[in-house]
Amino acid sequence: MNEELLGKVILKNGYSQFRFKQAKKNVFTRLIESWDAATDLPEDLRALLAREVPIESLSARLLVESAKKDTLKALFATRDGLFIEAVLMRHDRDRRTVCVSSQAGCPMRCSFCATGKLGFKRNLTAEEIVDQVLFFARLINKKKECVTNVVYMGMG
Repeated sequence: MNEELLGKVILKNGYSQFRFKQAKKNVFTRLIESWDAATDLPEDLRALLAREVPIESLSARLLVESAKKDTLKALFATRDGLFIEAVLMRHDRDRRTVCVSSQAGCPMRCSFCATGKLGFKRNLTAEEIVDQVLFFARLINKKKECVTNVVYMGMG
């Protein structure tokens, strides 16, 4: 979610800094999936945000869970059509690590690596990196779990 855009839309339309803080709390703490769920915001503001501020910058295309159910890999599409991956790893009873991509493609061009063969496309935006974490946070929040660690894997 683009926090800068969120602030601009809220303040430009005459809403207070308080409403901006509420909206951020809904996305980053309450882990809402749509603005309709932000019931502490006025209905007209929710409608405005639904039109102008997408909660997610990535579209999940595929989820693959390991046989042991301790790892979940997600394939995402960016708004410009690139594909990246992120992984949720479950450790012990209470550790949940999200491994995020920071790039689409890879500049190393290692002959043994499928991502390297694709070449480097671009660095991901902060919004795209954060949205990988939020995706898994929302997913496991339904099971009363939370993300405890975030690691970077570089390419995606």
